Amino acid sequence: MQQNKMVVLITGASHTGKTLLAQKLLEKYKYSVLSIDLLKMGLIRSKNTDLTPKDDEELGFYLWKIVKEIVKTAVENKQNLIVEGCYIPFTWKQDFTEEYLKDILYQVWKNRKLL
Repeated sequence: MQQNKMVVLITGASHTGKTLLAQKLLEKYKYSVLSIDLLKMGLIRSKNTDLTPKDDEELGFYLWKIVKEIVKTAVENKQNLIVEGCYIPFTWKQDFTEEYLKDILYQVWKNRKLL
C-alpha cells in the first residue's frame, strides 16, 4: 500500500473478500475501517431510511452520499481510513477534487485478487 495515501477505497462484487482484505490491512497498517455494509444495516435498523436491503440500487446512491463526505473529512483531518464495500461507484473520482484524489487509493477486488 502506498504510504502517502491516507484513504483506501476497496470495492468489488459481493463475497469477493473485501472485508477480509480490509481486516488484513487493519492488522498490518492500523488504519480504521469503515464497512459500508455495517453502515447500511445501522441506517436501516435504526429507521434512518425507509430503504431495505432489497433496494440495492437506491441504497448505493444513498450510502455513497454519506460515505464520500466521510472520506473527505478523513482526508481533511489527515486521518487514515479504509472504506470497503460494494457501494463505491465506478465514477467515484468525479466526486473529489485533485486535492482529495492525491490522498485516496482505489482498489477493485475480484476473486480475492486486486485488479
